[in-house]
Amino acid sequence: MSKDPIRDHNRYHKFLESVPLTKFREELKDVKWVEQDLPKGMLPLESIFRHYWFERRLLDFDKWFEDFWEELNTKPESKEALKQFKKYFFDKDGNGWFKKGFRARMYRTWVSVLTQLDFCYLFESICNRDNKKLELVCNAELDAKGIDTMVNNIGFQIVKISQRKEARTVRNKKNVITISYAVFNIEEFQQRLTSPRVKDKTGYQKALNSFNKYFIRLNNGFIVFKEDYFKPIVDNIDNSEKIRELVNKISLELAGEG
Repeated sequence: MSKDPIRDHNRYHKFLESVPLTKFREELKDVKWVEQDLPKGMLPLESIFRHYWFERRLLDFDKWFEDFWEELNTKPESKEALKQFKKYFFDKDGNGWFKKGFRARMYRTWVSVLTQLDFCYLFESICNRDNKKLELVCNAELDAKGIDTMVNNIGFQIVKISQRKEARTVRNKKNVITISYAVFNIEEFQQRLTSPRVKDKTGYQKALNSFNKYFIRLNNGFIVFKEDYFKPIVDNIDNSEKIRELVNKISLELAGEG
């Protein structure tokens, strides 16, 4: 399939909306026995970027995981890394117990990277539509350096925030611009707006308005970026200080202070 940024962005959104977040959350919430740092030969990022960005093969999680698991058990370097890593675990039924914990660990990484790629697909779509010739790069090597996406010479990092106060404390690093990704509990915010015990209703209303301005919550609960977030960034891509001002303003709005 040839590359078509606008079509690919729409297709990617449909894929994200198909992810059964609630099912996985319930299934994997207590499966946390493979949380140690992984050796280099077992890192999943190269596989995720290859499938979902470079090849644009939007596999469901289980298909991707089985593909990655087979890859780990086939390549000599990763097979040896997996063998050595598993020595730290008591695996009474061969691969079963360890594989279950490793799968849960991979799911959390997988969902996190999908959010980074939503940034990339939307950014690329806006640039294509507006005829902006920008170089957008995202890969495992950049990710390992704490950069989720590089556009021209500007690095971006997406930081998840679930509470208003977290948005208030988001700070840009020296060489990387931080993008606040709000995963607010909308129902909780709405309850606070009607509660007589909450005095700061204005702040919650502003934060909720800002969330609706910059994000969309898909039917399955997956939160994706709206064009209102990135269009000003695309338009000012040659001015990193202006972009810092823009994203800082958005963070304050999400904190209910804008």
